[in-house]
Amino acid sequence: MNNIQTQNLWERFGFRDNPFDTRALSVSPEAALPVSAAYVRRQSSTIEHRLMTNFLRNPRGGCIFIEGEVGVGKTTFVNHYRYSFQEESKLLITPPSEISVQPNWNTRDFLLSVLGSLGGRLASDLSKRRLDNDDLLNKIAAMTSVLLKKKTDISAGGTIVGTGVSFGKGTSVMIQVGELTIEVLTAYIRKLVGRVKKGGYKGVILHLDNLELIGRNDIGAISRFFDEIRDTIQIPDIYFIFVGNTGLFQETIVPVERVRSIFFSQPITVTPLLLPEVIRVIEKRYELLSMRKGNWIAPIENELVEYLYDTFSGKIRFIMDMITSLVASLPEGITGTISTKEARNYLKSLAEQKVKHLLTDMEHDILVQAIRQRRFTNSSLAKATNKSKQNINKYVARFRRLNLISQIEKIGRNVYYEVAQELLLLE
Repeated sequence: MNNIQTQNLWERFGFRDNPFDTRALSVSPEAALPVSAAYVRRQSSTIEHRLMTNFLRNPRGGCIFIEGEVGVGKTTFVNHYRYSFQEESKLLITPPSEISVQPNWNTRDFLLSVLGSLGGRLASDLSKRRLDNDDLLNKIAAMTSVLLKKKTDISAGGTIVGTGVSFGKGTSVMIQVGELTIEVLTAYIRKLVGRVKKGGYKGVILHLDNLELIGRNDIGAISRFFDEIRDTIQIPDIYFIFVGNTGLFQETIVPVERVRSIFFSQPITVTPLLLPEVIRVIEKRYELLSMRKGNWIAPIENELVEYLYDTFSGKIRFIMDMITSLVASLPEGITGTISTKEARNYLKSLAEQKVKHLLTDMEHDILVQAIRQRRFTNSSLAKATNKSKQNINKYVARFRRLNLISQIEKIGRNVYYEVAQELLLLE
């Protein structure tokens, strides 16, 4: 038997883990790629840095909006400041993970998620014995448990949803759904914040990600959501950071003045890293993940990074994802740096394989026109292909079913689409 089995795809290049991982850098110092060591600050982010720092230094908390295109590093940007204010300055406490916004959220869902996230963060600092005897955190464990039922005894044994923090089984807590009013949930959050302040911190940072999910089917749902939670996000000493796509603030927050008035400044726009910064990100990861200090083989050349940077308009998530796909597809025997020419051909062939068996020749030709436009409407695609709009509608519907394109925006009666990012390699 050929002894090539290994759990580490990257070992042949001298790495403990994937240096092109697309997950956001972690707030945890124990992570393989902690934000404290792997973060590269944008050279052009002076205003953004000042706004974010001043927001977190603003007494008594508040709300701020972070926006940017998909894949530019918004979550990592926020994590850098969360880490700085918790671990370096010791001013504010923050849960280890962001809270992922869910479609169809209401105020109660929002507050339960905040309770679970903050309760889990406080529970992580306690020993098991102290945690088992902590009345407040045990009640919150019951409130946020998936075992919540009407008029039932709920054992505090289990896990606070989404936190990974386990509780003992020695206590039962009576919880009735009817008792969990907005006022009651808000009062519990205030109690947790009070405990944070008794511990010497000035407040809490809560990071809420993927805000656009609420408005996936109805953009107006975001405005209604904020109108509903307006009073609850003014709890003193909590710094709410909401993250969403470019333009979301202007479209959903600005029109509702009573909501706009509680946000700190204008939204902070996170732009793509510059090419030298992306290269520096990769070099830092090589250093952090090398199995032997200073001894590794770069899987790709910087010229490939430049090509992918241009292809994906600087969006680092897609750059990293393409390099991971490339390495995952290489024969086992390749242990050196692959040339840019070979890498480009390989990536193009992977993209071609994705559509080869899915589309007819006509569908393929129409998709190529969509790729050339990058962002398109049914009308613009009909014009480019000399086909009727009614005919194009059928092709667009099929491309959407195959996840080759996705809707990104609707302005008036115009629906805008973009192709899956990996298909841009066919351009």
